[in-house]
Amino acid sequence: MNNFAAPTDNASSANRQILNELRDEFDLSFSQQAGAGSEQAENFLVLKIAGDPYALRVSEISGLYADRAITALPSPVPELIGLSGFRGQVTPVYDLASLLGYPRAAKPKWIAALRHAAPVALAFEEFHIHLSITAQQITGLEKDSHLHDAIQTEGAVFPIIELHSVLKEIQQRADTARTIKER
Repeated sequence: MNNFAAPTDNASSANRQILNELRDEFDLSFSQQAGAGSEQAENFLVLKIAGDPYALRVSEISGLYADRAITALPSPVPELIGLSGFRGQVTPVYDLASLLGYPRAAKPKWIAALRHAAPVALAFEEFHIHLSITAQQITGLEKDSHLHDAIQTEGAVFPIIELHSVLKEIQQRADTARTIKER
């Protein structure tokens, strides 16, 4: 089963090519067997927020979408952009830049639907590359609320966004907003 949706009709041919390459790499990562004595690799998507690179674990994502419509939704949670549909499921979409302490993205192009019990997705402006990384290429960071580890490869460092931590923050903000509304 293909976990990545095809781009919408208004997506450019460059976006289609990026999505096709990403889909092929993603599918290939499941079909390749680790050789004897080789170390298991983990797949990551590298994205940029306000020009800064970050990584997301592919295993925590159920789909990556470009140029999806998001219906704005008034909310006391400022990181909530609105709602979008993925595979017949209405899903709240949050601005990843805001959740990481950046100003809200003007118009996020990409949406990552997350593997989670409740539907939830994160929007961001720029998808950069797909990486297959071994455990030796991952190093610890000083504890930050959403960044615990980083990928070190070819002279570049990509902090790994801990989606469990991001989801916990979203839940806390929603609970706080609900409590205030009930008063």
